[in-house]
Amino acid sequence: MTKLKKLYNFCVYTMRNRQDLEFVMAGEGKASFRDNKTWKTAYELLKDAENKDQKMPILFSAADEHSGLIYFAQIEDIQVESNQSTLYTFSELIEFPNAKPLSSLTLKSTGKKLSDQYIRPYAICETPTQLSSWLKESGLPPIKKIRKTGQESIHDNQNPLVPRLIDFWQWTSSDLVSNATRGILAEFLVGSALGLTVGIRSEWDAYDLLLPSGYKIEVKSSAYLQSWYQRKLSKISFSIPETRAWNEDDNIQEKHSKRQADIYVFCLLKHKIQDTLDPLDVSQWRFYVIPTALLNEHCGHTKQISLSKLKKIGARPVTYAKLKDCVEEVAAGLAGE
Repeated sequence: MTKLKKLYNFCVYTMRNRQDLEFVMAGEGKASFRDNKTWKTAYELLKDAENKDQKMPILFSAADEHSGLIYFAQIEDIQVESNQSTLYTFSELIEFPNAKPLSSLTLKSTGKKLSDQYIRPYAICETPTQLSSWLKESGLPPIKKIRKTGQESIHDNQNPLVPRLIDFWQWTSSDLVSNATRGILAEFLVGSALGLTVGIRSEWDAYDLLLPSGYKIEVKSSAYLQSWYQRKLSKISFSIPETRAWNEDDNIQEKHSKRQADIYVFCLLKHKIQDTLDPLDVSQWRFYVIPTALLNEHCGHTKQISLSKLKKIGARPVTYAKLKDCVEEVAAGLAGE
């Protein structure tokens, strides 16, 4: 299932022969059907959904049997035709493993539940709040993450081979100065200072760390020295773009972009001598902690912030030993607002 946009508050309920739906499902999950009714209200609602960058759902029952709700899709287009019929196009057709009762739907016009014996082929309904959980039934849940030791063997159908998982880690992650690995190491250092590294890092979360108080932390890193050839030391800047959050639990991406965390921790690998550079030495790092509200106030929609600008708006360097106290102080300030 592809990433879904946020779903619109209203949906279309309609009927179609089960065989038609099965045919679409066996293909690309996209089709156009014609209905001998005028979907004027659905057309207007679809335009409103598009203006809000949302997807309008369509829910199907079988027209040739008493089935309940058996399929879900997203409406792509509605054309009200001159002969008083409607051509509608949908995509991302998904089958519910277990049919849902028609009484799960509430009519938009009356606010009343549909009868399970409802026989009209077209209705505008409120998008059911249970739809997200229904979609999880028909899709694949997030894979359970298990913390590894590094001693696990690479194997051929349970027959151990010579390499171990730690060999893979050493091969991929030994260059701690590279931008990608240094960024993950910075997250780990901040997490370890805060006691938040017991579980497993989630690559796609909208933020990097979560405090017990519920405040979200974003970690960014920068360095003067790089893995590649340099004519001179790098200028220090940090990435601070606004993003659209995505949730792995329901595979839905938010409509609006913003800075997702409540607190930013900027991690500077400040050492400037190649021969003694050691990213594992926390004395070579400095950390700048700042509430996101200050970034929003002083940086607006900009995607980068320089070290000088960061200091100008109030961030002060702290050592690894003082990092936990500094983060807790900023969090306490947010709680007092």
